[in-house]
Amino acid sequence: MPANLPPDYFEAERKYKQASTVAERIAALEDLMATVPKHKGTDHLRADLRRRLSQLNMEAIEQRKRKGGGRDSLYNIPREGAAQVALVGFANSGKSSIVANLTKATPVIADYPLSTVLPCPGMMPYEDIQLQLVDLPPIPNETTDGWVSGIMRVADVLLIVIDLMEDADIQMELILDQLGKWNIRTERPKEGEPRALVKRALVAANKKDRPGSPENFEKLKAAYGSRYPMVALSCLKKDGLEDLKLEIFRLARIIRVYSKPPGKDPDLSMPYTVPVGSTVMDVAEKVHKDFVTKLKYARVWGSAKFEGMRVERTHVLKDRDIVELSM
Repeated sequence: MPANLPPDYFEAERKYKQASTVAERIAALEDLMATVPKHKGTDHLRADLRRRLSQLNMEAIEQRKRKGGGRDSLYNIPREGAAQVALVGFANSGKSSIVANLTKATPVIADYPLSTVLPCPGMMPYEDIQLQLVDLPPIPNETTDGWVSGIMRVADVLLIVIDLMEDADIQMELILDQLGKWNIRTERPKEGEPRALVKRALVAANKKDRPGSPENFEKLKAAYGSRYPMVALSCLKKDGLEDLKLEIFRLARIIRVYSKPPGKDPDLSMPYTVPVGSTVMDVAEKVHKDFVTKLKYARVWGSAKFEGMRVERTHVLKDRDIVELSM
C-alpha cells in the first residue's frame, strides 16, 4: 500500500536531515513523525521513525551522563509536596496529558509511542496543598524498566492510566501482570503467596469522549471496579479532572492540620500534612522539636467534642483540624 505522504512530511524530513545536534534531531524527528498519516501504508515508516527516536533519546541520556548529570540526577525524583504519585500505563494512554492538565509541568505530548523517555515531575494543587505527579515512560520498555519500577517503589500512590479506545480490561490485566514481575502489588498478597511491596492504586480511564469508550469503561468497572477507585475522564475535553484530583487526595491518605499559636488566630495558609491516623504529638513534632519534651497540653478545634477542647497527646486528628500547642 502506498504511503501517500503529505507535502509537510518532505519539508520536515529536509529539516531533520539538516539538524546537527542530538537535541535538534530529536525535535526535528518529532515534527516529522507528526506529519505521517496513520494507515497501513505508513506502518513500516512510523515504526522506523519510532526506532530512530528511541535511539536519539538514548544518545541524549548518555550525553547528559557524560556531562556529569549521572544516573541519579536523571532518574531520582526528589519527593515534594504532601505525597508523590507515579503514573503507570501503556504508550499513548494519556499519562503526559494528565500531568500537563493538572500541573504546570510540560511533558512531551504526542500521538506516537516513547515520547516520554525521562521522568517528568509536576506539582498538582489541591485546595491548599500540593501533591507531586511523576510522568513515566510507558511500560513495558526494557531500556527504562529498571528505574521506572524504582520510582514506583518509592511513590505513595500509583495512578494507573487506561486508554478507553482500546480493550480497557486487558490493559489493566497486563499492567498488573507487569507490576507483579517487579514484585509490586496493588493488593495485599493472600496467605501462601510470595511477599511483595504493596502500593495503593487508582485508575484514570482516559478518552471517555471517544466512540465506544463508555462501553469499555463499563467492562473495566465490572472487572476491577470493586478493587480500585476509578475515574473516567477526557484530557481533550478537560472533563473529569477535578474528580481525579479528589480521588488522588483521598488515596494519598493524608490530613491537613493547622497550627494556632496561643491567643492568636490560626494560620490557615500553610497546613501541616500528616498521614491519616496521626495524633497531636505527631503534629507537635513537626511544628517544633521542643514540643516533644515540653508540650504541656493541646487544644483542638474540629474533631474534639467541643471547640477548643483540651485533648491528650494521643488524640487522633482529622482533616482540617486546628491545633493549639502550649509549653
